[in-house]
Amino acid sequence: RSCEKNFFFFTLTEITDCSKFQISIKNFNIITNFQVNQLPWNEQYDGIRAETSLIKDQLLWCNSNGFLTINSQPSVNGAPSTDPFVGWGKPGGYCYQKAYLEFFTSQANAEILWNLLPSYSRLNCHIVNHDATIDWTNTETTMPIAVTWGVFPGSEIAQPTVVDPLSFRVWKDEAFGAWLNWSSIYAEGTSSRCLLEKIYNEYCLVTLVDNDYPKSTIIFDCLAQLVNKNFGKIL
Repeated sequence: RSCEKNFFFFTLTEITDCSKFQISIKNFNIITNFQVNQLPWNEQYDGIRAETSLIKDQLLWCNSNGFLTINSQPSVNGAPSTDPFVGWGKPGGYCYQKAYLEFFTSQANAEILWNLLPSYSRLNCHIVNHDATIDWTNTETTMPIAVTWGVFPGSEIAQPTVVDPLSFRVWKDEAFGAWLNWSSIYAEGTSSRCLLEKIYNEYCLVTLVDNDYPKSTIIFDCLAQLVNKNFGKIL
């Protein structure tokens, strides 16, 4: 609740207001009147990660089209461990990662996405809502997916990040809870509180992993097709 003061005066009346808030953060802008420089789901207090700048335009597009992104990474195929954007680990190594996107979206969008997935066999997807009455995945229900790994001199392959369906089901409680925490700083009956509670009750949390990391990701192509099916309308 440390961010209560920061978020209090940001009035929300419709979903596009949440989109504008997300876009401002992803544009590397601190909302100066409110001293907000992070989203409720982020642990970093110093802005977004350097690698996010590599897919900034795509993330801005997502948040302008009804996909409220909370986590992401670009694909990487053998970047030096000293790379200023995607490098990590000790010098002399090489880094790899699969493109990944995590976002909230309406149940209507989630249903369309689910029906599109057979045409995107490279993508693994997991969709849940706040009470798990929706829990859809096109992968093994308990099998983690490696999304970041590195090869370093004199070392075993390092695998610091996985997408784990079991952990995701636990994480969704905290992720959805952030909407209620945010809503609690507004008075009952206000437009801001009603909107945030609506998102909690009616939206889904989605993860997408593109397994073909040597190629340009098709995650955003899939979402663009979804938007086209909506005739550009934000659902």
